Amino acid sequence: MLTEKISALDRTPPVVVESGTSIGTVMEAIERGAVGCVIVCQGPRLIGILTERDVLLKVVARDVDYATPVDEFMTPDPVTLPLSATMGEAVSIMIERKFRHIPITEDGGEKPLAVFSIKDVIEFVAQSFPAHVLNLPPRPHQEMSTREGA
Repeated sequence: MLTEKISALDRTPPVVVESGTSIGTVMEAIERGAVGCVIVCQGPRLIGILTERDVLLKVVARDVDYATPVDEFMTPDPVTLPLSATMGEAVSIMIERKFRHIPITEDGGEKPLAVFSIKDVIEFVAQSFPAHVLNLPPRPHQEMSTREGA
């Protein structure tokens, strides 16, 4: 599993906003897209990432003008991985750096193609081992007294 290339995953295009977009507009894009982060670009070039964590720590319950550009809150020059990277490389970075999202770019480029997230790892494990993952009782140590289902 860890040697599997990120390119093998089902990828959805990232939610991308242009540098200078207001934080209010970006928060609406996060909500509308039901995503955990947005990629901030200047033209086709990735220049930053704004995550749910950034919004919680830097925007929510603060005296923030929602017209302020996203650039004030984003993480500039985020760690990225090429599409040819492995899931193991991505997971290692996520554990080491405590990331939940890593932008994926075209090999050798700066154009964002996707965002690798912890959700991708969970979905991959569930698809690879459905009998083991999807049939677990509510708690792994719990034994069910009766069979579920019809």
